Amino acid sequence: MTTVRRALALAFLERYLTVALALGSNMLLARLLTPHEIGVYAVSLAVIGVAQVLREFGIGNYLIQEKELGDEHLRTAFGLSLLLGGALFVVVFAAAPLAAGFYGEPAMTQTLRIAALNFLVLPFCTVRLALLRRDMAFKALLVVTVAATVLSQVATVAMAWSGLGPNSMAIGSVLLNVAMSVGGFMAHHDKRILAPSLRLWRPLLRFGGQSALTNVITSVSIDVNDLVVAKVLGFGPVAMLSRAQGLMNLFHRDVMGAVRNVAFPAFAKANRDGQAMTEPLAKAAALVTALAWPFYILVSVYSLEALRLLFGSQWDAAARLVPFFCAAGVLSAMTTLSSTAVMAVGRIDLVTRAELIIQPAKLALIVTAVVVHARVEAAAVAYATAALMATPMLLWISNRALPGSAIAILRASRTSLPIAAAVALPALGVAGAYGFDRHEPIPLVVLAAAVVASLALGVACAEVLGHPASREPAYMRMKQRMRRLSQVAG
Repeated sequence: MTTVRRALALAFLERYLTVALALGSNMLLARLLTPHEIGVYAVSLAVIGVAQVLREFGIGNYLIQEKELGDEHLRTAFGLSLLLGGALFVVVFAAAPLAAGFYGEPAMTQTLRIAALNFLVLPFCTVRLALLRRDMAFKALLVVTVAATVLSQVATVAMAWSGLGPNSMAIGSVLLNVAMSVGGFMAHHDKRILAPSLRLWRPLLRFGGQSALTNVITSVSIDVNDLVVAKVLGFGPVAMLSRAQGLMNLFHRDVMGAVRNVAFPAFAKANRDGQAMTEPLAKAAALVTALAWPFYILVSVYSLEALRLLFGSQWDAAARLVPFFCAAGVLSAMTTLSSTAVMAVGRIDLVTRAELIIQPAKLALIVTAVVVHARVEAAAVAYATAALMATPMLLWISNRALPGSAIAILRASRTSLPIAAAVALPALGVAGAYGFDRHEPIPLVVLAAAVVASLALGVACAEVLGHPASREPAYMRMKQRMRRLSQVAG
């Protein structure tokens, strides 16, 4: 458990540093690029989204969960990655003018072709980074990721400042993967250059095929949403949706991404060792909801302030969309590790089955809402509705793979409800005093005091009720330090 906590701490540090760098970069890019230019890049990513998922093909996860990993597994993973990457590069490069013509945006051709270079670069980092994760070498991953992110973000901002528009973001993504490839090779202890092979393609295909199918379904759902919104409403609304969802993703993607990066190899190792996982999964749900629900509440209530502080006044229109995405985040927090645990015990078939239901339903909801109502708010409402529909399905697959886990997750999550309520009361009171439909942000001093009050009340509630978060070693150490500081100050 100590090893997992240390790995988690390093993964969080990596994520926080990269998030901070990305936030700083986005704050500058939001002022250097117009919503239209950012929308062009977002739609370009959506166009190649399925190709990107096919390139990954679950190769990294296959290497992490394989019990008897040898050189032939590594050579086959590298060979298949090269084959897929090269083929997808050719397809995207050739199809770029067609996509640009469909949207009537000639600039998309060059942006797409630059982004397609990632397909040639990624095979050289897939294997090395997967091995570092399998070995839980998160300190090395921290150094590699942060260094690559600094290089990429600095270059992206410099190119945007020089007038390269959406191409600056595409070039930055290529630089990021080049730096990750070099860093991953340097960080791993095995410096051999293995020749590509396809000898063990069958077992990789069995695992990777289901993983790719799951990821393709998810990617299609996400990317088609952007494509349809861009076609019906324009590039600006795509950027507004992306910015609103981005606030939710500060936790859902950025924080939980760090957790999942550690949870998958840790769960896989526990499964190989024959350990039970229902109780740890339930405890994880309690800890995640205790952090996620207050975050989503505060971001939802203070959405205008968050957007104005981070990105400037030109994104104010996205504030009315944020609460819907935060509602989806509240629902997803309970089951955010369910698929990770299910895959770790070898039941990727259950994850695939669930995604075959969840993602098409989500896609149908959002596309129908946008086409029928022709309003960006409709897409946000449909997104929250889809999260409500997905939660029972994810609990079901969790219970199939780990009997009793669904009830355990719900009971554990229930312990976080009082904490969420305690955080919400001061936030709603202050926001109500200034008007929920306000057009100017709450003064920064008042906002800071309100957030501190909400968090303090939430922490006090966790202490009084004995929530699992209040018994975590990291929290106990922090409390002891605060106590010593107060004694010194006294």
